[in-house]
Amino acid sequence: EERRVRLTRGGRREGKESEDRNRNRRMVYSYESLKIVGISIAGTLLCELLSWFLIYRKSNYKQLVSSITRTGKKLEALKSESAGLSSKTKTQKKKEERLEQVLKQDSFELQKSKMTATVCSSVVLLILYTITSKYFSGQIVAKLPFEAPWIIKGATQRGLDSDDLTDCSMTYVYLICGAGLRPNIQKLLGNTPPRQLASAQQPFQPPKEE
Repeated sequence: EERRVRLTRGGRREGKESEDRNRNRRMVYSYESLKIVGISIAGTLLCELLSWFLIYRKSNYKQLVSSITRTGKKLEALKSESAGLSSKTKTQKKKEERLEQVLKQDSFELQKSKMTATVCSSVVLLILYTITSKYFSGQIVAKLPFEAPWIIKGATQRGLDSDDLTDCSMTYVYLICGAGLRPNIQKLLGNTPPRQLASAQQPFQPPKEE
């Protein structure tokens, strides 16, 4: 009877110690993940500051954004007017084509003006990733609530010597933060491209001359 009580108490003690260890691990993982999120935010802010210095503050960029917004609104209004018509007149077609050409031209110029800032930001983010990757090399920074499928396994297990597919490396957290936080930070700072930007225009392909 006494032996059974001791075994029961020992099992409870071991179970409690195991829970404490797991709780401590979760706290460590959360702290490491927060550090990576902070690094990602700092990197994004640095890139936005660099972009502001190189392009956003310049009058040429502001004029292009204003022109794209204005032309896009005119084109949308013109298309709305002719939407209910069975056929468009030659004047309407020519006006739409002219506005589309202006929009594509301005969009191309805008993308070209952002090229230098884009390259510089890419270099900064690459350097930051390299430094962060070395700092967290081989460390498990988070636990996934699922086993990583093959499509993201390369990112979640990068640099880890672990067979547990729920273990997560800094690469995956860093990439997710970069993809999710940067657009929102740009929107918060008012640095998002205009909605009317000609999305069909390739960034480095000049518009065709008529």
